Amino acid sequence: MWVLNVESYRKKLYENNITHVLSVIKASLERLGEEAKRFKHMSIDIDDDESSDILVHFPAAVRFIDDGLHPHGSQTREAEGTTPASPKNGVYVHCAMGKSRSVSCVVAYLLYKYPHRFGGKQFTDSPASTQRRRLTAKEAVTSALECVREGRPGAEPNPGFMQQLELWWEMGCPADDEGAVERHPTYQKWLYDGMLQEARDMRVAPDAERIRFEDEVRAEEKEEDDATVTQRNEKEARCKKCRRTLATPNFLVSHTPTGEAASSTCAHIFIDTLSWMRPMLEEGALDGRLVCPNSKCGATVGRFAWQGLQCTCKQWVVPAFSLNRSRVDEVSSRPIGSSAIRMPPGRNGSL
Repeated sequence: MWVLNVESYRKKLYENNITHVLSVIKASLERLGEEAKRFKHMSIDIDDDESSDILVHFPAAVRFIDDGLHPHGSQTREAEGTTPASPKNGVYVHCAMGKSRSVSCVVAYLLYKYPHRFGGKQFTDSPASTQRRRLTAKEAVTSALECVREGRPGAEPNPGFMQQLELWWEMGCPADDEGAVERHPTYQKWLYDGMLQEARDMRVAPDAERIRFEDEVRAEEKEEDDATVTQRNEKEARCKKCRRTLATPNFLVSHTPTGEAASSTCAHIFIDTLSWMRPMLEEGALDGRLVCPNSKCGATVGRFAWQGLQCTCKQWVVPAFSLNRSRVDEVSSRPIGSSAIRMPPGRNGSL
């Protein structure tokens, strides 16, 4: 329950020319009586808990803050080299302790409004620039948090909120409308990973209806295609018995610390969750066999384990969808439309 000293609160609002109040907690201004009508108020009812989803509220929060500070120029980001006009109005952002929830929203706003100050995509190298590289998400968020700490030394978002701020930065701080985050693939994948973690903690398989099949998701998102990844000379995996393609290169999952391709000595080839696995995963088992989807074949090609598997190289993959290297062939893929022609014996193809 949010408690305030009405007289002190009213005085602070007037002294700082506050026009907007953002409460990152369940709150109202009704105790101000009729004076409450003088302020625009938004309340985000959320707990200060690492598992709380504050990311989904960032678009509404930053739009509200920007509307308060720049009522006639809302939704415009500061360009590099420009001198921002000092806002005539003030926005009061608070939670219970002014330490985690409210600070997270202010940091989200700084990252959104002034991206070039933190090495964002809008940043362009120039001879006058003092910043010579783009910052990682963690560095950008930490830098924005330090700006807040200049005026609020105790600012300390909880670790879960810090992670979500990093995701916000990686997503490009989408705030075109209040649903911008919800539509973003990165957010949807983050929610999915959270659901899987919750299922693992409960030692149960995830809800079959909520399983994410990467080939279907990427087809909708029109992401990287096979032609692009084959330029990196990667290989696809095919059933050794019937030659049915099981996973193209862009669905292979690296399990090495460096993110490079796994060693050929590894017994497992880890892949994304793919739609041909649906019949096996819908049974609701924590682990089981992966069977070739060719109905005339039905060979066992690997196994899955929602709790994870350890490869022979000692690396863990969680969750794990593994093809047994002895049960598949690894074949170089060619982009669609390639004109490779097999020449007759004794001919090298030269004219």
